[in-house]
Amino acid sequence: MSRDQISFLALLILHTFAAYSFCHLVYLQYRQYRIGKPVWGDWAWRALTVGFALIYLRALSGYVWFVFSDGQATEDPFVFHLANIITRPLIGPVVMQFFYITERNRLPPHLLWHAAIRAAWALALPMSVLWTLSLFGLNKPWAPGLPDLLRSTSDVVLTAGVLFGIVIILISHRGDDNRSQRRRRQWYFALACVFVIDYLAATVRWTPYLDFLAKYGLTMAFVLVTVYYGERLTFFDIFVKRFALFFLALIALVAYSALIVPYLEFHRLAYLKGSVTALTVLPFVLAAPWVYSTLSSWIDRAWLGRRFSPIEASTHFSESLQGALNEEELLERAESTLSEIFQSKVCIDCIETPRGTSKFNRERGELTSVVLINARPWGVISILPRPDDTPFLSEDAELLRMLGRTLGSVLDSQRLRAQRVCQEQREQELVLSAARSELKALRAQINPHFLFNALNTIAALISKNPGHAEQTVEQLAEVFRYALRRSDREWVPLAEEIEFVRSYLQIEQTRFGERLKVQIELEDGLENIRIPAMIIQTLAENAVKHGITAIRGSGLITISANLTKNGSLASRVLVRVGDNGPGFPEEFRFAWLAEPSAVGGHGLKNIQQRLIAHYGSDTTLQFGRDAFNSATVVFFEIPAVAYVTGSE
Repeated sequence: MSRDQISFLALLILHTFAAYSFCHLVYLQYRQYRIGKPVWGDWAWRALTVGFALIYLRALSGYVWFVFSDGQATEDPFVFHLANIITRPLIGPVVMQFFYITERNRLPPHLLWHAAIRAAWALALPMSVLWTLSLFGLNKPWAPGLPDLLRSTSDVVLTAGVLFGIVIILISHRGDDNRSQRRRRQWYFALACVFVIDYLAATVRWTPYLDFLAKYGLTMAFVLVTVYYGERLTFFDIFVKRFALFFLALIALVAYSALIVPYLEFHRLAYLKGSVTALTVLPFVLAAPWVYSTLSSWIDRAWLGRRFSPIEASTHFSESLQGALNEEELLERAESTLSEIFQSKVCIDCIETPRGTSKFNRERGELTSVVLINARPWGVISILPRPDDTPFLSEDAELLRMLGRTLGSVLDSQRLRAQRVCQEQREQELVLSAARSELKALRAQINPHFLFNALNTIAALISKNPGHAEQTVEQLAEVFRYALRRSDREWVPLAEEIEFVRSYLQIEQTRFGERLKVQIELEDGLENIRIPAMIIQTLAENAVKHGITAIRGSGLITISANLTKNGSLASRVLVRVGDNGPGFPEEFRFAWLAEPSAVGGHGLKNIQQRLIAHYGSDTTLQFGRDAFNSATVVFFEIPAVAYVTGSE
């Protein structure tokens, strides 16, 4: 390729790249405007973007027209030429307006600012009109050299606008500016100075490349600096990633045109150009998503300082919230993880929380997002500016919104879980309360009947065996004393419960005589184990009432409490009450196995409810038939927890 061809391709790449970048910037600003978000820099920044886009489109159209006309020099398309003539004189006043709008809060109030801007507009607007008229040939009879004069005057006005910007930058400087503000002003000042120097050099014709630098390099640098340090939250990251991908694609396309096409023509294989083009371009098209993803990841990590990709951040955030026991711990984990992801301090405040209690003393975060629960605002996530003043960009805002939605869902699940636990606790308390009430009613029914039988037994003993009668009276008093003392107490030591049952059965032995035998076994070390009060006595009473009284021969009641341990599980206590009576009816046994809570009678339902209320699924009441000993056995197993004095 010749030097002229290389220069032409380089200019074509730069114009295409610049035109795409500015048009994409205009599109992103329009999209932001449509969704109701303010565009930084007000109308002046949007006007500059549109103006630069039209200038580069006009220049690109000339190159494209040159290519399609087989290298014949032609004029630019009329539409782009007209747009360039209208907008070029107005760039200078718009630049002045832009610098004034962005820095007016830091400028001392003075009429000179407005006067200079109005003077520039008063000069630029007539130039735009006259230049437009010259395009239609309306000025040729009386001013044939007017277009050149207007072009030179437009450059002077633009340079004056840049000098105006330099003055504003110098005056608006403050000692309390943060690092980002200082860098933006330094970049503006450097670019403005280079532009002025370039204009002066181009005026004295030092070299034609300086004018090229001013038109393309400086404007692109100005836009990049403005988007990065000015708009910040808008779309710098998206803008950079997309035009980086476009630049790579453009380089690949130009390389193909510069290398493969001449090679085919040189070897007289031009008829294969279509097939080769398809085979060459197809891999690039298929690899475009992967290239964009890789390029985005590299820009995020190497330039924008992001430690997590959106997928990694979402996964890390979700995993960190798992296992939180309550809402407070959940919010603490969320703040810590968000701080790690965004590399800045994070505060999550409930909307109902008074503002004075905010952890950041009412300091306003650089980046915020509302947390919604059931489509209603619950709170706000605030991220303070980073210590190094690295700005938050559009993908940071989108990531925060996504993580905010995740937090809202987890908070909603946490609340539903907490409500369910509270409801289960209330239901358990109601079941326990009902069981206690039923127990008291059961005692009220059992005690008079037991007292009547015991008194009859004592009356019969008074004449036959007064000493035994006196002993029975003492045992009866002990039984009722224990029952009254424990009627409002839920827990007792296992040793006390066993002694109470022993006294109760001794009275029954006095009543039945030789017909009733009792065997009680309490393993050593279990004396202080906590157990629900009178639960064993109810089983012993059932054994007497439904077992011993149902047989004519000798009856035997066995009670045992033993320690069990299953592997590495905690120790448990197995309590068994057996009798050699006829056992439970078959229909009762089947009904109990189907639904224990629906079976009444025998006090078993009350015991089952109390055990479930206290231990949940960790225990259950069971019964069976010991065929070897011809005995009915009722048993339950509970955790071996020590009784604490004074516990209810």
